[in-house]
Amino acid sequence: MKKILSIILCSAGMLVASCSLDESPYAITAEQLAQTEAGAEQLVTGIYAIFWDNWCMEQTYEAWMDYDNDHCGAPAWVLSSAGSGDVTGHYAYNTNNDLWSVFYRMINRANKAKESLEITDAYKTESAVKQLYGETLFLRAWAYFHLVRMYGAVPIRLASETEQNCPRSPVEDVYNVITNDLETCLEYMYYQSEGNVGAWGHADKTAAALLLARVYCTMGSTALACKGNTEIMVDIKGDIKKYTCSAVEGSENIDAEKCYRRAKELCDMVIARKGVDFDLAANYLSLWGGNNRRNKEFVWGAAAGNDVDYRNSALNNYYTPAPYGGSGAWIYMAPNLYDQFDEDDDRVVHGVFHYYLTSYTSTKWVSYPSMSDKYNAENLPDNLKAFVADFNDTYEYGVPCLTKHYKDDIANPSFYAQKEASQSDQDVILLRFAEAYLLRAEALVELGDVNAAMNDIDVIRKRANATTLYSGNVTDPIEARSLVLKERGLELCQEFNRKFDLLRWGLYLSVMNDTQFIVCGNANRSTIRTKKNLLYAIPSAELAENKLIESNNYGY
Repeated sequence: MKKILSIILCSAGMLVASCSLDESPYAITAEQLAQTEAGAEQLVTGIYAIFWDNWCMEQTYEAWMDYDNDHCGAPAWVLSSAGSGDVTGHYAYNTNNDLWSVFYRMINRANKAKESLEITDAYKTESAVKQLYGETLFLRAWAYFHLVRMYGAVPIRLASETEQNCPRSPVEDVYNVITNDLETCLEYMYYQSEGNVGAWGHADKTAAALLLARVYCTMGSTALACKGNTEIMVDIKGDIKKYTCSAVEGSENIDAEKCYRRAKELCDMVIARKGVDFDLAANYLSLWGGNNRRNKEFVWGAAAGNDVDYRNSALNNYYTPAPYGGSGAWIYMAPNLYDQFDEDDDRVVHGVFHYYLTSYTSTKWVSYPSMSDKYNAENLPDNLKAFVADFNDTYEYGVPCLTKHYKDDIANPSFYAQKEASQSDQDVILLRFAEAYLLRAEALVELGDVNAAMNDIDVIRKRANATTLYSGNVTDPIEARSLVLKERGLELCQEFNRKFDLLRWGLYLSVMNDTQFIVCGNANRSTIRTKKNLLYAIPSAELAENKLIESNNYGY
């Protein structure tokens, strides 16, 4: 992704964290840019640049999207208020880092690019410009999808000249905007193998189909939750509890069956092209780690680059323990999730750092699981043999740090000086091919084909070398629905989905409160939540400037 200082329409005199985004262009206007293919590309690249504005993909996105759930472990001082369900105490709240502000900047730039491209007929007739036009709709939909899940009813702005005073629109109306944009962009975008798609980081037709399938499954599940009789079983620290899903506000009139039928069609379309543009990685060791960067399973993500402004300082630094280049064992899988994997599942065999130092000042190596027969001093891999002195002698509080965000080869991890790799050019993976099977499985369960759903789940489990398979062994739809949700947790851990999976099924408060706490080394992190934590706080600056938003979300 190129940095385009002279082309990105920078905001001037913008009120901090509000979505008052009147933008002052430089010498060349958006309309002038849109008249050439190169100019159109620069316009759209300016939308993608939002990912790296104001710490969005450098830290804030990870914190706000993925810290507050039952599968995330970390000390309270690391999680800050973002990990407790209330972002108002986080450094980004009510600043330009606030995701409300970030997503509305993306929407505003998409609106301006869309309007500029529509001045001529090139977006209808020229393949490369058609693709770019589709990307503007894709990115606007992506932003609104996040906003509606985080804040509920939000203002809909579909033109760059929209008045600042704009009321919140009902949740169903926001979803209509999202689905209309994505359905439309499917008509304009191309598959990678067809050409016309830009460098890695540009979304293509597969990304649009996969995102739209996720949107429809989200809508379908919220509609089912509103029925009042939808049940799901969830593993709460080894105890399987059955819940009746709570209603999700704003989803009462959504047609669940219609949503799931369309989700299945979209997943069918994606999976039918398996091996053409994208594919499942053969195994875990060929999927994650810096040596597998931008492989065929990664459908779309926020592209990092050599420019220091487009680098992530959180993924490797926060998620990777010492001495592999991270700051320490800061963000990790909750032990209660680790216990749900089969013992030989590659997602924990290779997906967890079993040997590490808790900090660069530590002299003792620890293992996870602590003091286990499988992972102990005698079984240390060759590259750690020099460090066995006092290994796990007294320290019993290891935690499962994931390898999926590690910047190098997870099969043979390298050592680094303290924070040497703290700011690395890591892409933030947002969509990958495996989710097509998980989303189709969810749709199939709700459409009544449990066995086909379990076949799809088993595709993912076989790839992970899991020993427990479900095809032919599961017939009950409640059990099947529960297994799909569980598999999403196992496969997509720390990929920005778990909190929103719980929210869309109306399970967030029940699961978090029954979990009570997550074991974090020698301390416990509370997961007790209230109704206030269901939605995020709208920035106070937005409330001050937008006179048609009368109040914040409940509890703020």
